[in-house]
Parts: sequence; C-alpha cells; structure tokens
Amino acid sequence: MYSLLIAEDEGWMRELLVGASYWEQCGITQIWGAKNGQEALEILESEKIDFLLSDIRMPVMDGLELLAKVKEVSPETEVVMLSGFDEFNYVRTAMRLGAYDYLLKPIRDEELMQLFYKMTHAKSQKQLEMYRTVMEQSKWKQGRSLLQEQFLASWFSGRITTPTLIREKCVEMEIIWEAKTYVVYLMELDQLYVLMERYNERDMELLKYGIRNIVDEHLVDSGQDFYLFAIDQRLVVWAGGHQTESEMEDLLCSIRQNIKKYMKVTVSIGISSKHSSLDDAFKAYLEAVNSLKMKMYMGKDQSFFFESIQFQEDRQLFHRELQQRLHYSVIMGSIEEMQSVLEGVFDEIRRKQIPEQHVDQIVWLMTQIIWEKKQNAQAELVDKAAQDDFLNRLRTLDTIDEIQAVLTAEFIQTIQDTVEKRSHKRSKLISDILLFIDKHYSDELTLQALSEQFYMNPSYLSRLFKEEIGQIFTKYLMQLRVDKAKELLKTTHMKVYEISEAVGYTDVKYFNKIFKNITNLTPADYRSL
Repeated sequence: MYSLLIAEDEGWMRELLVGASYWEQCGITQIWGAKNGQEALEILESEKIDFLLSDIRMPVMDGLELLAKVKEVSPETEVVMLSGFDEFNYVRTAMRLGAYDYLLKPIRDEELMQLFYKMTHAKSQKQLEMYRTVMEQSKWKQGRSLLQEQFLASWFSGRITTPTLIREKCVEMEIIWEAKTYVVYLMELDQLYVLMERYNERDMELLKYGIRNIVDEHLVDSGQDFYLFAIDQRLVVWAGGHQTESEMEDLLCSIRQNIKKYMKVTVSIGISSKHSSLDDAFKAYLEAVNSLKMKMYMGKDQSFFFESIQFQEDRQLFHRELQQRLHYSVIMGSIEEMQSVLEGVFDEIRRKQIPEQHVDQIVWLMTQIIWEKKQNAQAELVDKAAQDDFLNRLRTLDTIDEIQAVLTAEFIQTIQDTVEKRSHKRSKLISDILLFIDKHYSDELTLQALSEQFYMNPSYLSRLFKEEIGQIFTKYLMQLRVDKAKELLKTTHMKVYEISEAVGYTDVKYFNKIFKNITNLTPADYRSL
C-alpha cells in the first residue's frame, strides 16, 4: 500500500482531494495534506511518502521550489504538479526538476484516478523487479552468509556455549576475527508494532534490507572489523572495539540520522562494554540488551552505552495497598483516583529506572485487575487470548510514557464498562469518539488529533471509524457541520459567514461549496425554504 501527500493552499480543494474515495482503488491508503510547500517539506522529512500531488502557486514555498527540494530529501517520491496556469515555462521547469507528470486545473476525477493508478502500478512493478533482482543476484552469496548469520545468532544469544565447538564453527564458516577488543551494537526499530501494522511483509523486508545497507556502508567507511546478523527483530553488530566512546557515538549518530533521512524510521541502539575474550560474546550481547532497555526512560532514536546505565531494583513499588486503591477506583468508577495511582507508580518507575523485568511484573498485575473487572462488567468469561494479546502489545511498546498511556486508556474503558454496560451494538470507543466530535465539531478537528485524544493509531482509528459508521471521518464531520448549520439557518438570524465560523469553517466560500454539495442548495436558498 502507498502513501500520498497533497500540497494545496486552497482549503476546500485540499479537503476534497484528501477525502476523495478513489485513492484506495489506486492502492493509496495513507494520505497527508499540507497548505504550503514548507509544511509539505516538513512532512516529507518525517514520513515515508510515495507520491506528492502539489499545486505550483502556493504561499511560503511554491510548488516548483518544493519539487527541487523533494529530490534532495526524498528522491524516491514521485511528483505530479497541479496548476491553473497553462504556460509552457511551468511545464518545462517542472519536467526539468523531475516531475512525473503535470495536470491543469480544473481536473477531472477520472483523469486523476487513471494517472495515479498508472503510477502505483508502475511503482509496484519496479519494487517487484528490484526485489527479484536482489534476490537472484545474491542467492548464492546469501546461502553462505545465511549459515554464518545463523551460527553467529546462536553463539551470541547463548544457544551455543561450548568454546571448542564455537572455534570449530568459526573455522568451518571462515569467520575470521583479528581485532584485540570488540563491542556489540544492538539496533532496534522504534515503534515496531506500528510499522508492522502499516507495512506488509514484503515492505518490512525491504525496510530492514535498506537499514542493513546503511549500517553496512557506515561500518565499512569506519575501517573496523565487523559482522552483521539478526536476532529476533533486532540487528546485531559485532564490531572492533578500537574506537573511543565519543567516536562510537559519532558513528552511531550518523547511522541513525541516515536511517531517519532515507528510510523515514528511527532506531535505538544499545552498546556493550568492550571485551577481549571471544568467550564473552554472550555476556556482551546481554549488556547490549540491557543498554537498549534504557529506551523506556530516555526515549527513542538514541544510543545507550552499558557503562553509563544505572538500574535500581524495587520489587515492592506496586505494593498491595496501591493494588487495592487501583482495584477500588475501578469498582467505584473513579477515573481521577485511577489516574492518581497510575501516575504515582509510573513516576516512581521513571525516577528509579527499575529493570525491565520488574516493570513487566507491575504491568502484569495491572492487567490482571483490568481483566478481572472486565469479566465482572460483562458478566461472562473474558477471552484469555485477548488478555494475552493486550499484554503482548504492551511489551512491544518502546517507552514508559507509551505503556502508561495505553494502560490508562484501558483502565478508563474498563471503568466506563463497569459503570454502564453497552446498550447497543456500536462499540463504546466509537460512541465516545462521536460524543467528542459532537462537542468539538467547531474546532480544528483532525483524525490525528482524535487518535492522540483516544491513544490510538490513526490508521487503525480511520479503519474502525469507517467500519462502524459507514463513512470516512472527514465526510462524517462535513455532514455533521452542515446539519448544525441547517439548524442555525432555521432557528437564528445569524449571517451566513457567522454560521460558517460557528460550525468550524473560517472560509465562507468553502463552507458554501460544502453546503451545496451535500444539500444541493446554497445556505441562503435553504434558509428561504
């Protein structure tokens, strides 16, 4: 599936394009909007964008200037320029700067759909051919490298521990190590669970392949001995230890920056202390694992050195009294009390930076409370698999802040279920979201803002909203605002521009257009009925 960024300064046009129904038919499932070239450039620098549809005439940064910068920050992005000015100079400049195509306003839906269907099909074929070529060219080499990597993964993860067997295998696999000291770098994709929802299996493999190439290039340039291999979802680097900590930090910073720039993702890195004996390989790996756990406290996209970390043990942090307080807050339906307990516990976790296994124990106890209360609220046995899935999801989160946010949201949901059982088929979450929209429809409400408000992934929220409501969020919001405007037109003497602002549209022309598209009448005609 592909992503699209629409850069258009006219708000009504931008919303119509973003909310168009035909993008999914073209294989485009993620859509961003930007009101000028500068805003579009910021999105391109932080997100992986496959296609850009950009107006030429925009404030702050126009389309042609944006096109020139796209080729620097996101060279894989295909660009289609959009303009209402049929002038050869624009066409020539756009094509010279590398635009895929050029469309003139007003554009027809069929024309836009055909062009992007052609582009996505071509991109899919190109990716498939690239993937096949890479696989074919490296098939023989991969066979040998795969055996090496499987052995290294078994050795460093502690599955093979016999020194004589390890040395025999190194000779057999032609693994040569001459450096006097070594370190282990352990690289982990941040927010892996989000990426696995966003990308299919093939795209994930291509992403990992690109990251590995970036790491490999930097290590080659550094001139040190190294081997690359994977353990679970992490990339392991066995590297020579001749560099100082400052030099290692600079190297790893460059690696992280280039991964962010070219792959549009971030990684966190745990670094072991230096070792001289090959018998310490497993120990070095565990040090890198423990270093990486600092991401819970320090945040993502950083490098963590084992010699700098300090953990404190506190098995009684979430003691029985706190468990009882949390238990009773759910029974009494007190969201405020529940949040007070969670904030106190997690503040102590951050302050003491307790080991991950102890955090896991605390989280497990909290989920037991949640599922016990869910069972009481639903008066039936709760699916054990659902409980395990939730706990596993928590274990995939990167930081303490994320764990606290998800747990808090789940406790709130549990409290609401305890206070009042569901009275209709529509999910409680969507009902809460609809109530929130009804209260805030006049605000600058976006899918991203909703997802943050309810601690959800935007893509999942969009899919859930469409499944339960039957239409996409933007269309639902448009309809709601028009319905509110109709009430004001019939019950007040407010001017049309005042009503436009009251329902959330600062551009009265755009409001008139939306109103007519939905009702087939202008606001003035509707009021006169």
